Amino acid sequence: MTIVVYTSKHCAPCKEIEERIKDRNFDAGGEEVEVVDIETDEGFERFAEEVLTHGDGAAPSAYREGKRCVIGFDEDERLVIDCPTTDDPPSAGQE
Repeated sequence: MTIVVYTSKHCAPCKEIEERIKDRNFDAGGEEVEVVDIETDEGFERFAEEVLTHGDGAAPSAYREGKRCVIGFDEDERLVIDCPTTDDPPSAGQE
């Protein structure tokens, strides 16, 4: 499964998240991560379909199969993306 991280060009936290994903400085439980810029036509369309339908409409945000994941940092400042494995919300990480 792929985790989709929605970002925006004019979002300071998004830039840091994008850099860490690009540098492979993240932990997503071994899952693939795709970054989608919501300021592109295709990106906004995907964002509207998944996030605005199922979530709160914020960037940065991460989703896997319509379920919101938590984006945070561990004690080593490594990006952590924690996605729920059941209908329960994620329990680790910080938004």
